[in-house]
Amino acid sequence: MEVITFTCTTITPLFMAGADGSTPELRAPGIKGALRFWWRALNGHLALDQLKKIETELFGGSGKNVLRSQLLIRVLPANNLSVDKKELVPHKPFMTQTAFVPGSVFDVQLSLAPSKREHQLSLNQVKALFQLTCYLGGLGKRVRRGMGSIDIVAIDGQKQEHTIDLAYIHGLIQQFSSFYTLKPDKIHFNYNGRSPQYGYITQIELGSPDPNVLHKISKATHDVKEKYGYAYDPSMGHASKGRYASPVYVSVVIGSLRPIITTLNLAPDKNERQASLEIQVNFKKRIL
Repeated sequence: MEVITFTCTTITPLFMAGADGSTPELRAPGIKGALRFWWRALNGHLALDQLKKIETELFGGSGKNVLRSQLLIRVLPANNLSVDKKELVPHKPFMTQTAFVPGSVFDVQLSLAPSKREHQLSLNQVKALFQLTCYLGGLGKRVRRGMGSIDIVAIDGQKQEHTIDLAYIHGLIQQFSSFYTLKPDKIHFNYNGRSPQYGYITQIELGSPDPNVLHKISKATHDVKEKYGYAYDPSMGHASKGRYASPVYVSVVIGSLRPIITTLNLAPDKNERQASLEIQVNFKKRIL
């Protein structure tokens, strides 16, 4: 069985809990869900039926499509995980929850079970997918607003010293799709065919270093919501009367805390006519 071990450190507070919903715990199912999400986000060039078929073969399925995942995940025991009360919404300092604090170190072990299925992940793809999941997203609550950002400090014991920039991210993406163009200021989806209506990656941008980036992200969310009112929800996501996760994903990478913003295809669950790309642009400008 092929195995790869990632040594990770938290960059921003990581809010992930165990079965009781409050005790901090790094959970393998949460990591698997994040990997599955980003794999799907990288494949906007696939037709929906093909996307679902391949996803099930790689990550498993339930119901009528019961299959075990090819990917096995273990969070290895760690002695240097620190927890404390941290601000979940930085511009509202009274809203705190227990989180793994920045600088906490842990190991994640990913392995590939032998498979004879038509579609299979390679170890290089597993490595790239975990890196993209950490750099573009992260883990836990408020992950789309900068929380739970993670850096990978070593892979199989080998220290990682590369710069996390758009060129490096683009190279990782090429493991899954050739339909992304690297430009000086962004990575752009360039597929000319018809893509299904779901949240695949359309654009990635990298901002300037800012030690107060979490407060900036939180305040930008508040200000843009106040400015645009009802049009905010179909454009930027909502958690009331149903849930539509934000199509604008803000994470933080090393380099004096640089915001990296991944924009997903706009596919709101309701009030589609009110959705506006202008609102997304306004929000991103306040952070980048």
